[in-house]
Amino acid sequence: MKFARVAALILGVSMVGAGIAACSNEPEPVSSDINVISTQGQNAGSETSGAADADNAASENYVFVYSGVNFIVNADIDESGFTEGTDFEVTEVASCAGQGMASLYTFKGGSFSVETVVGSDKIARIALCDDSVSTAEGLYIGKTIDDVKAVYGEPTESSSALYIYKKGTSELRFQIDGDGKVTEIDYFAAGIL
Repeated sequence: MKFARVAALILGVSMVGAGIAACSNEPEPVSSDINVISTQGQNAGSETSGAADADNAASENYVFVYSGVNFIVNADIDESGFTEGTDFEVTEVASCAGQGMASLYTFKGGSFSVETVVGSDKIARIALCDDSVSTAEGLYIGKTIDDVKAVYGEPTESSSALYIYKKGTSELRFQIDGDGKVTEIDYFAAGIL
């Protein structure tokens, strides 16, 4: 039993370490790999033809909601839905897999970020970075693993440091510290990372 716990701990730490080493979505201060594309607040716009695709993706995947806008992995990011005063910065970053440049949207001074798939507007990852934002179901950084299980049930995959829930083509990942508290929340397009 003790061996199984040690093995699970080593596997969990390895998975978290591999994920961090494979892709850190934190923008670097200055680098030749990063170009600021825009810093802006957008006005509300009309719905686009991608709205139907977004509705389908929302019913099949986990959804992150911010200022009334649905952010869904494997669906296009739609800037026209941002209300006036939605401040964000868009930077160009090297993809995690080294396949080219992706767009990284950073909101609320870094409270969360959205990374697109290389060469498209499709969302590959959404990272919640502090407790000022939460999942659509109300979970945020600092909650306990018991809170997570109360909302989402038993995870699809887990280790002592990572709980993964899969739905449609999305994954919702909760990184957990030694005290059982959530330290990071990520939405991923399944199979991307």
